[in-house]
Amino acid sequence: MTVLQWATPMTLEKVLRWIAIIGIFALPFIVLIVSRSLFFPFITGKNFAFRIIVEIVGGAWVALALVNPLYRPRRSWVLLAFTLFVVLIGISDAFGVNPFKSFWSNYERMEGWVTLAHLLVYLVAAVSILNTEQLWKRWWHTSLGVSVLVAFHGLFQLLGFITINQGGVRLDATFGNATYLGVYMLFNVFVAALFLSRAWNEHPRERFMYSSLYGALIILDTFILFFTSTRGAILGLIGGVLFSAALLIVLSPKSRTAWYAGAAIAGLVVLAGMFLLVKDQAWVQGIEPLHRLASIADEGVPGARVMNWGMAMQGFKERPILGWGQENYAVVFDKYYDPQMFGQEPWFDRVHNIIFDWLIAGGLLGLLLYLGIYVFALLAIWRSGGFAQYERAILTGLFAGYFFYLIFTFDNITSYLMFVSLLAYITMRSSFDARPIFDQILPKNTLPFFAVLAVFLVSGLSWSVNAHALLANKLIILALSPHSEGASKNLEYFKASIAYGTYGTQEAREHLSQTAAQAIQSTGVPLDVRRGFLETAAKEMSTQAEDSPLNARFPFFLGVLLDSAGDYNNAKLALERARELSPNKQAILFELGLNALARGDNAAALSIFESAYKLASNFAEARTFYTAVAIHTDDQAVEDQMIRVMVENDQALEPRILSAYASKNRYDKIAALAAAQIQMHPDDVQAHVTYSAALYKIGNVEDAVRSLEELKRVIPGAAAQADSLIADMLNGTLKVGQQ
Repeated sequence: MTVLQWATPMTLEKVLRWIAIIGIFALPFIVLIVSRSLFFPFITGKNFAFRIIVEIVGGAWVALALVNPLYRPRRSWVLLAFTLFVVLIGISDAFGVNPFKSFWSNYERMEGWVTLAHLLVYLVAAVSILNTEQLWKRWWHTSLGVSVLVAFHGLFQLLGFITINQGGVRLDATFGNATYLGVYMLFNVFVAALFLSRAWNEHPRERFMYSSLYGALIILDTFILFFTSTRGAILGLIGGVLFSAALLIVLSPKSRTAWYAGAAIAGLVVLAGMFLLVKDQAWVQGIEPLHRLASIADEGVPGARVMNWGMAMQGFKERPILGWGQENYAVVFDKYYDPQMFGQEPWFDRVHNIIFDWLIAGGLLGLLLYLGIYVFALLAIWRSGGFAQYERAILTGLFAGYFFYLIFTFDNITSYLMFVSLLAYITMRSSFDARPIFDQILPKNTLPFFAVLAVFLVSGLSWSVNAHALLANKLIILALSPHSEGASKNLEYFKASIAYGTYGTQEAREHLSQTAAQAIQSTGVPLDVRRGFLETAAKEMSTQAEDSPLNARFPFFLGVLLDSAGDYNNAKLALERARELSPNKQAILFELGLNALARGDNAAALSIFESAYKLASNFAEARTFYTAVAIHTDDQAVEDQMIRVMVENDQALEPRILSAYASKNRYDKIAALAAAQIQMHPDDVQAHVTYSAALYKIGNVEDAVRSLEELKRVIPGAAAQADSLIADMLNGTLKVGQQ
C-alpha cells in the first residue's frame, strides 16, 4: 500500500484524532518531569513539555476541525469568557511597561501570554477532542493515577529515602515547591471525591469496592497535601469540603447524603476546636503542618502578604484599566516598596494574591474577565442539566477551595493544567447539545492538505517557541558548571546563551554578573579572563537595564558588580539609578552608602545610612550601619544618639560597632558598651571577655585580669576560657579580636 493510498481522509482522520487524544492523555504525566540538565529543573521541563504537546495537539485538532464539525467546540460562555480573558491580557501586555517580558516571562516562571495562549488552545482542543463522558472519565483516572505516583514520591521523602528538594521538612515530590504540590493534591482530592460520589450513586452493588479505591486515594493525597504544610491549600481543602457539605445539606436536607454532610461539618468543627485548645503544646509545635497552622491562629495573615497587597493597590491606582502587563509586578514592587518589608527578600515578582496579581497584570478589565471564567463555569454547573446535585456541590467546593488557595499565592503550570482541564470537562458536559461554533464544512478530501500544512505550521511554531529557549537554557547550566578548561569556558557559555536573545537572557545576565563578581576577586583566574568577565558582565547588565528601564534590579546588580571591581564612580551612577526607581529599598541604600564610603565621601555615606534608618528604625541592620558609619565619620552627636538606641535594642556588642570603634582605637567605648551589656545580662560570657579585652587594650592589665577572675566566680563554666586569656594577658601575647 502506498503512502497516498494509506492517507485516505478516513484513515488520516483517525490518525489525527489519536495523535490529539494521546497528546491530551500525556499531559497529566508532565508533573513527573524533573529536568536536571535544565536551568530551573522543576519548572522548565514541565513547561517545555506542556507547550510542545499542546502545539502538536493543537495542530492535529485544527486539521480535524476544518473538515468535521464533530471536532469543533460547542457554543459555550466558559469558552467565550476564557478567550476574551486571553485576548484582553494580550492587549494589556502589548501596552504594558515591558511587552517582551509580558509575552515570554522567564525560566523561573515560564508563564506570560505565551502560556495563556497555549492554555486556550488546550482548552478548545480538549473540549473538542474529548467529547464524550467516557473519554473524560479515563482522562481523570489517568490524572488520579499520576497523583498516586506523586504521592508515593512524597511518602519516600517523608520517610527519608528521597531528599526534599527545597530543603526542610515540607514535601515537594517532583514539583520542587511544596506550595505547587499542595494545590495539585487539592484538585485530585476533590476529583476523587467526585468519582466516589458518582460510583456510590450509579453503582450501588459495587459501592464497597469503589469506596475502598477512591477512599484510599483521597486519604493518600490528603495526607501528602497536609505534609506539604501549605496553609492555603490545607485551609482551601477544609473550606471547600465545608462548602460542599453545606450545599449538599441545602440541596437534599432530608436525604442520607445530608446526614453524611452534617457529620463531616460537625467533625471538622470539633477538630478545629480541639486544635485551638492544643495549638500551643510542644507536640503540636513539633509537627510542621500543625505548627504553620498554629502560627496563623496566633498571628493572622503573614505581614509580608498584607504589605504586598498594599503595594499592589498603589500600582493598580496608577494604571487601573489595563494594568502593567504580565510579569511586571517587580516594577510596582520597586516603585512602591514598603520599607517594613526589610525582613523579606528584596525582589518580589508576584503579589501572592490572585486578585491583585490580575489587577496588576490586566487592570480592572483583566480581573473582571478572570472572575468571569469562574462565574460562567459555576453557571454551567448549576444551570445546565448535565450535572447531578452532588456533582454540583463537589465541583463548587473545589472552585471555592482553589480560589481560597489563590488568595495567598499564585498559579503554576500544574495548577493551570488542572484548572483548565476542569473548565474543559465542565464545558463538554454543559454544552453537549449546543451547536458547533462554526457550521461550515470543508470537503473531507482536503484533510491531507490540511494535515501536511499542520505539520509544517506546528514544526515551525514549536521550533520558534521552544528550540532557542531550550538551547539557551542548557547553556546557562553549562556556564554555571566547572570545566577543565577553566573559567574562560564558563564565560564562553554565558556569551553563547545570551547570544540567543531569548526570554532567559535576563537570568543568564544576572548569573554572569554574580559569577563575574566572584571571578574578578579570585587570584586563581587569569587576569585576562577576569577582565573579560568584568567587561562582558558590565556590558550585559547595562543592556539589561536599558531593556527594562523601570526595574531597579538591574542597575543595582550592575552597581554591585562595579563596586566589587573597584570602579566606584560608575557603580555610583548605576546605584543612583536603582535608587531613583526604588527610593525606599534599604538593600539599594546600603550598597550606595558603602559605595560612598569607598569613594571617601563620608558625609554622603552618613546621609544615605540615615535615610535607610529613618525608613524603618526597627530594622536592626539599618541601625547597625548608621551607628557604625557615625563612628567611622566621627559624628559624635549621631554616634551618641545611636549608641543609646543600640543599647536599648540589645545590640551594644554588634561586631560591626566594635570593629568601628577598634578602627578608631577607641577601646574605652568598647569597654563601656561591654559593661552596659554585663549589667543587663550578667551571664553573657562574651560581654565579660570583650570588657576584659578592651581594658587590656587600653593598658589596664590589672583590671582586665581582675574582671576575668570575677567571670570565673560568676560563671564557673567559663573558667578554662578565662584562665587561657589571663595567661595570654600576663604574657603579653593576647591578640584582641581573636579572643
